[in-house]
Amino acid sequence: MVSICIPIYNFDLKSLVKSLHSQGKKSGIIFEILLVDDASDNYYRNINKSLNTLEHVKYLQLNENIGRAKIRNYLADNAKYDYLIVMDCDSMTPDNKYIERYVPYCKGNIIVCGGRTHYKNYGDKNLQLRWLYGTKREENPAVKRSKNPNNSFMTNNFLISKSLFKKFWLNETITGYGHEDTYFGYQLKKAGIDIIHIDNPLIHTGLETADIFIKKTKEAIVNLLKIYKLTGYDHEFVHMVSLLKAYVKIKKLRLIFILRLIYNTFNKSMIKNLKGPNPKLWVFDLFKLGYICKIAK
Repeated sequence: MVSICIPIYNFDLKSLVKSLHSQGKKSGIIFEILLVDDASDNYYRNINKSLNTLEHVKYLQLNENIGRAKIRNYLADNAKYDYLIVMDCDSMTPDNKYIERYVPYCKGNIIVCGGRTHYKNYGDKNLQLRWLYGTKREENPAVKRSKNPNNSFMTNNFLISKSLFKKFWLNETITGYGHEDTYFGYQLKKAGIDIIHIDNPLIHTGLETADIFIKKTKEAIVNLLKIYKLTGYDHEFVHMVSLLKAYVKIKKLRLIFILRLIYNTFNKSMIKNLKGPNPKLWVFDLFKLGYICKIAK
């Protein structure tokens, strides 16, 4: 028995839900699709609330945006069944076997990550940075993710037993965008629970423009520093995040001032590259490293 849990924010879910609904019925399992709208614009609410008429689909609306961690906890708390498939709304199943590949893992206390993939052609050139980062940094096969299983956790696509989710929860003090999933993976690692990785990706369809992605990246770095403090500056957490690992090394070498200077001097040039038609990931890495050095105390 599976609850498919999808938080919604300003996205049209009709194609995704209809695909999942069809797969659920064909699989023969007992299932529900639980949709919770996190205070989207009325345009998207009007589109998605029509899905409530589908059998096994339940659609709920929140009048106030409660954020990425809290809404996923809300979904888990309101789900009917013992196993949850949690996914981002800006996704699409690559075939009609997505649910079927998760079903064998629905036993015991377990967490399984399926991964992420992207369309080969992203269309709008303004999406180039997000598509490039996704394909080069996030689109990894299970064999690679399994080498450091808890480091690779993302909330975009995973199966988890409800009892395990409710034992740990996503930390609701982590607001804004980014790294609530990193901290969840860290908590599981500290508890001796390894995340299982399989090749069952969802296609990431909601690519952001470079402007939005850069803004979200900055928010995520702020969150990363907050979580680092929350862990008590745990060295084990440092080794889970490459950006944090680089920052700590630079700090030990007393080179923070140099990185701040580089960031302040070349910030406009880096932004120009990242927003351009041929962004470089090494520039993006330098941008992030300079930014964390700029804001860290």
